Order: sequence, then structure tokens, then C-alpha cells
Amino acid sequence: PYTTLFRSKDMGEVHCFLEIEVIRTPEVILINQRHYVLSMLFKFGMTEFKSFSTPLDKNVKLCRDSGKAVDPTRFRQIVGSLIYLTITQPDLSYPVGLISQFMSQPKAEHLQCTQRILCYVSSTKDRALFYQARVAEQLVVYTDADLVRDVDDRRSTSGFAFSKGSAAIAWSSKK
Repeated sequence: PYTTLFRSKDMGEVHCFLEIEVIRTPEVILINQRHYVLSMLFKFGMTEFKSFSTPLDKNVKLCRDSGKAVDPTRFRQIVGSLIYLTITQPDLSYPVGLISQFMSQPKAEHLQCTQRILCYVSSTKDRALFYQARVAEQLVVYTDADLVRDVDDRRSTSGFAFSKGSAAIAWSSKK
């Protein structure tokens, strides 16, 4: 009954969808956002900066009232772009979740953290989710939490990542 209402066309295998690139062979599937990262870095003027090996300093503690206010529109654009990037980079879930808490009134310290995350993204632009065929599919779960680390409301943040085979299949970070 539904086939009479809508015509469909087989366009073959997906190669790029919403700036998510899919590379498929009989042995592997790679999913990345390399072109999205490059255009994002260019858009925010972060193409020629020092790269970092981690997205945030491990001792960073952000609070609401931490200095001079910055342009909230630009801050929100950066954070929104980073949120979209977590589709293929699960390692960004925690730091992006952390800085997204300050979207209503961003301060200079918050913007510096987003810029550090962009520098980290610059050094990891070639990373991809790598799904390999014929690999022993063992389910592996990682989880972690910080104990009342938030300076403003004394709440904890927890996160998890599920991996089956050669790559992550689900991940999250929540306050």
C-alpha cells in the first residue's frame, strides 16, 4: 500500500551524508567528519594554532562567574559545531558537555576552553570510527564519574562508552 504513494530510488551506498563521510570496503567501515572539522576550523579562525593531546586540562574547574563576558552568539556557534562533532568523536562528549553548560552567559574562561577543544580537534581531524569485519565481537563497557566536581552546584558528571568489536557503538556524558 505505501509503495503506491511514494516513489523511491536506490542511490547506492552512502558515501557522505550531512558532512559525515562513510568509507566502506568488504573488510572495514570508516566513519569520519574530516571535511566538517576543516570547514569548522576555518570558520572560527582556528587553522594555525598549537595542537593539544587532550581536549581539556585535567584540572580545569569552570564556574559561572569567572571573568569578563564574551559574545554569546559566537560561543554558541562553536559549541553547537562541537556538539555535532561528537557523532564521530566520542572523546569529545565530556568536554563539550561541560562547556555547553555556560551557553547562556559565557565568560572568557569558557571561550578559552572551547578554543582549546578546537585546537585538540585540529590535531585529531583524521580520526574515524573504525568498524572491522570478522572481529571477535566482545562487548566492552567503559564508565567514569567525577565526584561533585562542579563548582557552582556541586553535582557530579558521569559518562559511558560501549564498544563492540573494533569501535564504539554508543557513548554519553551527563551531569
